[in-house]
Amino acid sequence: MNQLSRLIAIFIAASFILTACGDPTAEYLRQGDTYYDQGQFVEAIAEYTKAIERNPNLLAAYMHRGAVHNARAEWDLAIADLSKAIELDPGKADNYLNRAFAYLAKEQYDAAIADLSKTVELDPQARLAFTNLSWLYVKKGEWDKAIATADKAIALDNKDYNAFFNRGAAYFAKGELKKALDDMDATIKINPHIAPAYTYKGKIYILTDRLPQAVEELGRAISTDPDTAEPYKFRGFVYVEMKSPEQALADLNKAIQLDDADAMSYYYRGHLHNSNGEFDRALDDLNRALALAPAPSKIVMPYDPFKYDLDGIYLERAIAYRGKGELLKAVEDAKKATELNPTYARAQATYGEMLLSNGDTETALPVLNKAIQLDPNMSEAYINRAVLWEVTAINTKNTKYYELCADDLLKVIELNSDQELVDQARDAIRKMQSKGYIP
Repeated sequence: MNQLSRLIAIFIAASFILTACGDPTAEYLRQGDTYYDQGQFVEAIAEYTKAIERNPNLLAAYMHRGAVHNARAEWDLAIADLSKAIELDPGKADNYLNRAFAYLAKEQYDAAIADLSKTVELDPQARLAFTNLSWLYVKKGEWDKAIATADKAIALDNKDYNAFFNRGAAYFAKGELKKALDDMDATIKINPHIAPAYTYKGKIYILTDRLPQAVEELGRAISTDPDTAEPYKFRGFVYVEMKSPEQALADLNKAIQLDDADAMSYYYRGHLHNSNGEFDRALDDLNRALALAPAPSKIVMPYDPFKYDLDGIYLERAIAYRGKGELLKAVEDAKKATELNPTYARAQATYGEMLLSNGDTETALPVLNKAIQLDPNMSEAYINRAVLWEVTAINTKNTKYYELCADDLLKVIELNSDQELVDQARDAIRKMQSKGYIP
């Protein structure tokens, strides 16, 4: 069951007030309800239509026929009938709630929000309307409104797992991971069959560097719903980070099989191919990711350190081009990444490295300086700048650049936990000392 069908219920009133006992209109309505209860929607619509033909202003007939149209996914017909019902009685909350269902299905979110807001105005106890409002505000990226409306739904029913889920999604988007985790736990405690809640937990564990727990939660998401791509995608990402390339590839292949229109899955698989030195395969995936990725102006920017938007994809493609020895293309893509996101420190560092590899030390220096300014603890930027200083010292025969090189290598030693890299930095400093370039 998807989020839309979980969140909205369709209401049909149980009784009617008719002007005369024995009026055939009443029988049409009753028969329509009987057909509806039996799932015979075409027959139900025919009976409600007969009632409307006898009385074109019969509120109950429009309400019930609109609900049946919703059940048949005939959204425009449902909206027309429910709009007529609202015209006849603008004070009945259920009609706004049912029309909101049709607007939701048509992805007319502002209209759905207006109807749900009217529902809770008429009926402050309409918990389902608050739950749906919270979900819509999540969809629109209005996180604080999502949290506030979910709070109201939970206050009305502390077993409303959808409201907990929506609030957790909003907290995640705001970067409030502890609150998000608590709400996903509450969701699962009430209903352990909500696969996206396990997926959110997996993402939270990724972000808090608890990778084995992330694998466990994403596995639960897959067990709960094996036909959804997202948990495979994120577990594939985790396996990449855990240096388990075969498991990573299997999960990313499955994610793409289930959803071949997700730029992020191609991006992750492209990154994996780069890590394996399979640069042609990486380029195929990254080109596909670029074709699928949304334009920057359309990207909702919640808290999400998974770099799958355009700047991350261009940077990964730059790495693939560098691996193939196509340095001009690599420089062009790395530059594009920095233009799309000027505060992306890793992109600046990689761009500087590629400029340096292409012999452009003059342009590389300010780029590497920018990378260090953005992230003073990024050892790779200091490594690249140390190389630049050494190249400059050799080209100019000016030993002062060796001193700058040594300073950056000392910073690498300070920041890096990779013992092999630390030893290489120390060896480089000792060689400069042995040649008298530095004290």
